[in-house]
Amino acid sequence: MAQADEIPSEYYFITPPQDVSWSKGSQINDIQTYATNNPYVHYGVTQLRSLTLGNAMIEGFSDGKQVEQNVIDLESCMRIVLDTEDGYAAPFCWEVYAGGKKYGTFVIESVNIQEQIRDNDGMAARAMADVSLREVAPYQVNAGIDITAQAITGNLSEETQEQLLEQQKNNTESSKQDKKTEADKKNNDKNDPNKNDPKKVNENGDPVGGSLVDIPTAVVPGRY
Repeated sequence: MAQADEIPSEYYFITPPQDVSWSKGSQINDIQTYATNNPYVHYGVTQLRSLTLGNAMIEGFSDGKQVEQNVIDLESCMRIVLDTEDGYAAPFCWEVYAGGKKYGTFVIESVNIQEQIRDNDGMAARAMADVSLREVAPYQVNAGIDITAQAITGNLSEETQEQLLEQQKNNTESSKQDKKTEADKKNNDKNDPNKNDPKKVNENGDPVGGSLVDIPTAVVPGRY
Protein backbone atom coordinates (compact mmCIF):
# COMPACT_ATOMS: atom_id res chain seq x y z
CA MET A 1 0.00 0.00 0.00
CA ALA A 2 1.04 3.56 -0.59
CA GLN A 3 1.77 6.10 2.10
CA ALA A 4 -0.89 8.51 3.35
CA ASP A 5 0.27 11.31 1.05
CA GLU A 6 0.38 9.07 -2.04
CA ILE A 7 -2.25 7.63 -4.35
CA PRO A 8 -2.02 3.86 -4.89
CA SER A 9 -1.68 2.57 -8.42
CA GLU A 10 -4.07 -0.29 -7.59
CA TYR A 11 -6.42 -1.17 -4.77
CA TYR A 12 -7.87 -4.50 -3.65
CA PHE A 13 -10.57 -5.50 -1.18
CA ILE A 14 -9.85 -8.49 1.03
CA THR A 15 -13.22 -10.02 0.11
CA PRO A 16 -15.35 -9.40 -2.97
CA PRO A 17 -18.18 -6.87 -2.64
CA GLN A 18 -21.34 -8.58 -1.47
CA ASP A 19 -23.53 -6.27 -3.56
CA VAL A 20 -22.58 -5.18 -7.07
CA SER A 21 -25.04 -3.16 -9.12
CA TRP A 22 -24.84 -0.88 -12.08
CA SER A 23 -27.29 1.15 -14.11
CA LYS A 24 -27.26 2.87 -17.46
CA GLY A 25 -29.79 5.50 -18.32
CA SER A 26 -30.57 8.05 -20.99
CA GLN A 27 -32.13 11.44 -21.40
CA ILE A 28 -35.64 11.10 -22.79
CA ASN A 29 -38.33 13.77 -22.95
CA ASP A 30 -41.93 13.42 -24.08
CA ILE A 31 -42.92 16.36 -26.26
CA GLN A 32 -46.63 16.94 -25.76
CA THR A 33 -48.11 17.78 -29.15
CA TYR A 34 -51.49 19.47 -29.37
CA ALA A 35 -54.42 17.42 -30.64
CA THR A 36 -52.70 14.05 -30.58
CA ASN A 37 -52.73 11.04 -28.29
CA ASN A 38 -49.21 10.06 -29.28
CA PRO A 39 -46.59 12.44 -27.89
CA TYR A 40 -43.29 12.88 -29.65
CA VAL A 41 -40.37 11.18 -27.88
CA HIS A 42 -37.14 13.16 -27.86
CA TYR A 43 -34.11 10.96 -27.13
CA GLY A 44 -31.20 13.16 -26.12
CA VAL A 45 -28.12 11.23 -24.98
CA THR A 46 -27.21 7.78 -23.74
CA GLN A 47 -25.59 8.08 -20.34
CA LEU A 48 -22.61 6.12 -19.05
CA ARG A 49 -22.68 3.45 -16.38
CA SER A 50 -23.17 4.15 -12.70
CA LEU A 51 -21.53 1.35 -10.70
CA THR A 52 -21.96 0.57 -6.99
CA LEU A 53 -19.76 -1.82 -5.01
CA GLY A 54 -21.48 -2.57 -1.70
CA ASN A 55 -20.31 -4.29 1.49
CA ALA A 56 -16.72 -4.78 0.42
CA MET A 57 -14.48 -5.76 3.34
CA ILE A 58 -11.29 -3.78 3.70
CA GLU A 59 -9.84 -5.96 6.49
CA GLY A 60 -11.14 -8.15 9.28
CA PHE A 61 -9.42 -11.54 9.26
CA SER A 62 -6.20 -10.57 11.08
CA ASP A 63 -6.24 -10.10 14.86
CA GLY A 64 -4.99 -6.74 16.02
CA LYS A 65 -4.49 -5.38 12.48
CA GLN A 66 -5.38 -1.75 11.97
CA VAL A 67 -7.02 -0.74 8.69
CA GLU A 68 -6.82 3.04 9.07
CA GLN A 69 -4.16 3.27 6.38
CA ASN A 70 -6.22 1.11 4.03
CA VAL A 71 -9.18 3.45 4.45
CA ILE A 72 -6.98 6.50 3.82
CA ASP A 73 -5.59 4.86 0.69
CA LEU A 74 -9.13 4.27 -0.60
CA GLU A 75 -10.04 7.89 0.08
CA SER A 76 -6.90 9.09 -1.68
CA CYS A 77 -8.11 7.40 -4.87
CA MET A 78 -10.64 10.25 -5.12
CA ARG A 79 -8.10 13.07 -4.95
CA ILE A 80 -7.62 15.53 -7.77
CA VAL A 81 -3.98 15.77 -8.84
CA LEU A 82 -2.13 18.44 -10.78
CA ASP A 83 -0.33 17.33 -13.92
CA THR A 84 2.51 19.83 -14.02
CA GLU A 85 3.78 18.59 -17.39
CA ASP A 86 0.52 19.03 -19.28
CA GLY A 87 -0.81 21.79 -17.04
CA TYR A 88 -4.22 20.47 -15.98
CA ALA A 89 -5.84 19.07 -12.85
CA ALA A 90 -7.97 15.93 -12.82
CA PRO A 91 -8.84 12.87 -10.72
CA PHE A 92 -7.51 9.43 -11.51
CA CYS A 93 -9.57 7.09 -13.67
CA TRP A 94 -9.79 3.51 -12.43
CA GLU A 95 -10.36 0.27 -14.30
CA VAL A 96 -12.71 -1.84 -12.19
CA TYR A 97 -12.33 -5.63 -12.26
CA ALA A 98 -14.05 -8.55 -10.57
CA GLY A 99 -11.75 -11.47 -11.21
CA GLY A 100 -11.34 -11.54 -14.96
CA LYS A 101 -14.41 -9.38 -15.63
CA LYS A 102 -13.88 -5.72 -16.46
CA TYR A 103 -16.71 -3.29 -15.83
CA GLY A 104 -15.06 -0.30 -17.50
CA THR A 105 -13.13 2.85 -16.64
CA PHE A 106 -14.56 4.92 -13.79
CA VAL A 107 -14.00 7.85 -11.46
CA ILE A 108 -15.04 7.49 -7.83
CA GLU A 109 -18.13 9.48 -6.90
CA SER A 110 -18.34 8.62 -3.21
CA VAL A 111 -16.95 6.29 -0.55
CA ASN A 112 -18.95 5.20 2.49
CA ILE A 113 -17.02 3.47 5.31
CA GLN A 114 -18.60 1.50 8.17
CA GLU A 115 -16.19 0.67 10.98
CA GLN A 116 -17.33 -2.63 12.50
CA ILE A 117 -14.49 -3.37 14.91
CA ARG A 118 -12.11 -0.91 16.62
CA ASP A 119 -9.19 -1.47 18.98
CA ASN A 120 -8.57 0.20 22.33
CA ASP A 121 -7.01 3.20 20.59
CA GLY A 122 -10.15 3.73 18.48
CA MET A 123 -8.44 2.56 15.29
CA ALA A 124 -10.59 0.49 12.94
CA ALA A 125 -9.69 -3.20 12.77
CA ARG A 126 -12.52 -4.20 10.46
CA ALA A 127 -14.34 -1.95 8.01
CA MET A 128 -16.86 -2.37 5.21
CA ALA A 129 -16.91 -0.03 2.25
CA ASP A 130 -19.57 1.11 -0.23
CA VAL A 131 -18.08 2.72 -3.32
CA SER A 132 -20.05 4.56 -6.01
CA LEU A 133 -18.38 5.10 -9.38
CA ARG A 134 -19.23 6.85 -12.65
CA GLU A 135 -17.98 5.60 -16.00
CA VAL A 136 -15.71 7.83 -18.09
CA ALA A 137 -15.75 7.95 -21.87
CA PRO A 138 -12.55 6.60 -23.47
CA TYR A 139 -11.88 9.82 -25.42
CA GLN A 140 -11.75 11.77 -22.15
CA VAL A 141 -9.13 9.62 -20.42
CA ASN A 142 -5.66 11.20 -20.56
CA ALA A 143 -7.02 13.93 -22.82
CA GLY A 144 -6.22 16.83 -20.50
CA ILE A 145 -9.12 18.82 -21.97
CA ASP A 146 -12.20 19.96 -20.10
CA ILE A 147 -14.63 20.51 -22.95
CA THR A 148 -17.12 22.23 -20.62
CA ALA A 149 -14.61 25.03 -19.99
CA GLN A 150 -13.79 25.71 -23.63
CA ALA A 151 -15.17 28.94 -25.04
CA ILE A 152 -17.17 28.63 -28.25
CA THR A 153 -15.53 30.88 -30.81
CA GLY A 154 -16.05 31.54 -34.48
CA ASN A 155 -15.72 34.10 -37.27
CA LEU A 156 -18.42 35.86 -39.23
CA SER A 157 -18.35 35.75 -42.99
CA GLU A 158 -17.42 38.91 -44.84
CA GLU A 159 -20.96 39.28 -46.16
CA THR A 160 -22.45 38.98 -42.68
CA GLN A 161 -20.02 41.55 -41.29
CA GLU A 162 -21.02 44.02 -44.03
CA GLN A 163 -24.70 43.46 -43.29
CA LEU A 164 -24.18 44.06 -39.57
CA LEU A 165 -22.25 47.27 -40.26
CA GLU A 166 -24.94 48.48 -42.65
CA GLN A 167 -27.67 47.67 -40.13
CA GLN A 168 -25.79 49.51 -37.39
CA LYS A 169 -25.37 52.53 -39.67
CA ASN A 170 -29.09 52.59 -40.54
CA ASN A 171 -30.06 52.31 -36.87
CA THR A 172 -27.80 55.25 -36.01
CA GLU A 173 -29.24 57.44 -38.80
CA SER A 174 -32.80 56.49 -37.84
CA SER A 175 -32.13 57.39 -34.20
CA LYS A 176 -30.71 60.79 -35.21
CA GLN A 177 -33.74 61.48 -37.42
CA ASP A 178 -36.16 60.57 -34.62
CA LYS A 179 -34.37 62.90 -32.22
CA LYS A 180 -34.46 65.73 -34.80
CA THR A 181 -38.18 65.23 -35.44
CA GLU A 182 -38.92 65.28 -31.72
CA ALA A 183 -36.87 68.44 -31.22
CA ASP A 184 -38.67 70.20 -34.13
CA LYS A 185 -42.03 69.22 -32.66
CA LYS A 186 -41.12 70.67 -29.29
CA ASN A 187 -40.02 73.93 -30.91
CA ASN A 188 -43.26 74.20 -32.91
CA ASP A 189 -45.37 73.57 -29.81
CA LYS A 190 -43.38 76.18 -27.91
CA ASN A 191 -43.85 78.82 -30.63
CA ASP A 192 -47.60 78.12 -31.13
CA PRO A 193 -49.56 80.75 -29.11
CA ASN A 194 -52.73 78.63 -29.19
CA LYS A 195 -51.05 75.46 -27.88
CA ASN A 196 -52.15 74.23 -24.46
CA ASP A 197 -54.47 77.22 -23.96
CA PRO A 198 -58.05 75.99 -23.38
CA LYS A 199 -59.41 79.55 -23.69
CA LYS A 200 -58.51 79.78 -27.39
CA VAL A 201 -61.27 78.78 -29.81
CA ASN A 202 -61.46 78.55 -33.58
CA GLU A 203 -64.05 80.02 -35.90
CA ASN A 204 -66.49 77.21 -35.02
CA GLY A 205 -66.23 77.89 -31.28
CA ASP A 206 -64.30 74.68 -30.58
CA PRO A 207 -61.32 74.78 -28.18
CA VAL A 208 -57.92 74.92 -29.78
CA GLY A 209 -55.16 72.90 -28.11
CA GLY A 210 -55.19 71.77 -24.50
CA SER A 211 -57.11 68.82 -23.13
CA LEU A 212 -60.85 68.48 -22.76
CA VAL A 213 -62.23 67.69 -19.32
CA ASP A 214 -64.45 64.63 -19.28
CA ILE A 215 -67.87 65.29 -17.79
CA PRO A 216 -68.74 62.53 -15.30
CA THR A 217 -71.82 60.53 -16.24
CA ALA A 218 -74.41 59.71 -13.60
CA VAL A 219 -74.93 56.03 -12.93
CA VAL A 220 -78.57 55.09 -13.52
CA PRO A 221 -79.66 51.68 -12.18
CA GLY A 222 -81.23 49.31 -14.63
CA ARG A 223 -79.65 50.76 -17.76
CA TYR A 224 -76.73 48.31 -18.11
